[in-house]
Amino acid sequence: MSSTFGHRRLLLTWLVEPLWIAAIALVLRIAVAIVLVRNQGTLWHSNEAADIAEAMVGGHGFSSAFHDTSQPTAWLAPAYPALLAAIFLLFGTKSAASAVVAILLNTVFSSLTVFVLIRLGRDHFGRTAGLLAGWMWCVAPLPVYMPSYLWETCLSGLTLSFAFMLTIRLQRDSPWRAWICCGAFWGFAALLNPALLAPLPVLVLTAARRAKRWKEPFLLAIVCALMVAPWTIRNARVLHRFIPVRSNSWAELYFGNIDFSVHPTGPSMKYQREGEIVFLDELKQRTLNFVKSDPASFLLQTERRVVHFWMSPPQFSPYPIALLVMAVGGMVFAWTKTKLRADLGAVLVFYPLIYYVTYALARYRYPIEPMMCLLGAYFLWRILGVSRKPTDERRPDETRPDCRRAENPTSARFIMSS
Repeated sequence: MSSTFGHRRLLLTWLVEPLWIAAIALVLRIAVAIVLVRNQGTLWHSNEAADIAEAMVGGHGFSSAFHDTSQPTAWLAPAYPALLAAIFLLFGTKSAASAVVAILLNTVFSSLTVFVLIRLGRDHFGRTAGLLAGWMWCVAPLPVYMPSYLWETCLSGLTLSFAFMLTIRLQRDSPWRAWICCGAFWGFAALLNPALLAPLPVLVLTAARRAKRWKEPFLLAIVCALMVAPWTIRNARVLHRFIPVRSNSWAELYFGNIDFSVHPTGPSMKYQREGEIVFLDELKQRTLNFVKSDPASFLLQTERRVVHFWMSPPQFSPYPIALLVMAVGGMVFAWTKTKLRADLGAVLVFYPLIYYVTYALARYRYPIEPMMCLLGAYFLWRILGVSRKPTDERRPDETRPDCRRAENPTSARFIMSS
C-alpha cells in the first residue's frame, strides 16, 4: 500500500515539475523530428537563410539570398542566418550534420518555452493554470512538429514569450537596468523577426502606466533602436536605401495577392537581373496598382487569410479550432480577472496583421501560440475547476508576503492543492 502511494506521489511530482515537463517536450520533439527526417530527409535547398549563411561562411558577407546571385541583401533579418553560419562553420556548410544540429536547437528552443509559460501562468493565473499551460505546449501538435522546419520559427516563439514576460514584469520599483535589458531583448527580437515587434507599443505603454513611470519607456525604445541601428546603417551603406531590418515587405504583399511567377526562387531570374532594390520597387508599384484597381479582390483574399491564419494547418484539425476557442474563452475570463488583458490582447490582435495581407501559414502563427496555450489553459482551469482554493487563483501581488516561498512544485502542499 505504501509502495503504491509512493509511486503515485512520485508520478505527481513529475507531473508538476517544470523540468520534467520540458524534458518530455524535448523527447517528443526529437522523436517526431527523427521520423520526419527519415521520411523527408534534411533538405537545405530553397532556404534563403541557409543560402545567406553559406555566403557568410564563404567570406561574401550577408548576400546571395537566392540562386545565381551574389548581391548583398536585406531580404531576411540577420540573426538567424548568423546562427546558421556559426553552425556551418562547426559542422559543415549545408551538411546533414548541420541540419541535425539546427533541428536539435529548434527542439531546445521549443522546449524552453515550457518554463516561460509555467512562470507566466503561476504569476498571473495560478499555479495549476501555469502547469496546465506547460503541458498543453508540451503535447500540442504544431509545437511538436515545428522544430523539424529549418527556420527561425521556434526561436521566434521563445523570444516573443520571454520578451512578453520581461515587459509585463516591469513595475514601479523596477531598476533602470531592467528596462534596459528589456529594450535590448526586444532589439534582438527585431533582428530575428521584426514582425515580433507588432505588439510592443501597447506592451510598453501598459507597462509604463502600471509602473507610473514615463521616462523609462523612452529608454527601452532607445535601447531597442540602438540594437537595430548598426544593421540599419549597414543596409543604407550597402543597398543605398533606408531599410530598418528587412527589405521584402512589398514583395511578400505582391506574392501573397497577385502571383509567384517572378519569385526569386523560380526560373524568371527577374530579381537576379534587376537587383534587389529595383526588383522590390517594381513589385511595390504593381501591388499598389492592384489594390487600387481591384480592392474587392484584395479584401476577399484578406478575409480568407484571416480564417486560414487561425485554422491552419487543416491536417491538424480540430486542434487549431479548439485552441482558438479556448484562447478566446481564456481572454474573456482574463478580461476582468487580470491586469494583462491589454497585453495579451495586443499580442493576439496586432501580431497577425501583417500576415492577414501577405501569407497565413501555420508557422507564422507559431510565435503567438504560447500565449494562446496560456489563455487556453486558464480557460480550462476556470471551466473544469481543477482547483478551487482561493490562493490558487490569486495573483502573487495579491497574496500574503510569503506566497512566493510556496512556489516549490515538489512540495506536498503544492501537490495536494493541484
